Amino acid sequence: MTEKLPVGSFNFALQVEAMFFVPVRSVKVFTKENEFEYYQEGGLNDYVHMLRKPITKPFTFQVERYVGISYNSSFPTSFIDPLSLGTDLTLPLVLYVNRNPASGWDSISFTNCARAYVFTGCTVTAKEYGELNGEDSRLHTETTTIAYRELFVLNQL
Repeated sequence: MTEKLPVGSFNFALQVEAMFFVPVRSVKVFTKENEFEYYQEGGLNDYVHMLRKPITKPFTFQVERYVGISYNSSFPTSFIDPLSLGTDLTLPLVLYVNRNPASGWDSISFTNCARAYVFTGCTVTAKEYGELNGEDSRLHTETTTIAYRELFVLNQL
């Protein structure tokens, strides 16, 4: 068995509704944190117990992507936005992280996939469009905020 090297954070693709591989510029840090209520046990001992509280706010993450990129090389889909504001996704949203670059945006190497993050119960809650400035030569971006219910991590597909 060969030992694998650490995975770089620059080679990833987002699969939406099992149909679109969305090329993204960045995925902001995402966390899933439960809330707890603490209470101390009676008597002279120093034990603190934790009871999990109900979830009070949705878990979210942000995806930044370039505007105008086609999601499928065989069919021009740049006019379709699979992550439009208010969309409730039916299927899980999957973020694949590969060890080496794949051959194109619409092909992800499953044999080379180091980790996959599976988000279920996703809803697009916000969109933020990048600055347009005639004096600055940058690519136009949009940032999408997605709320999710559950996060599953799959290692080495």
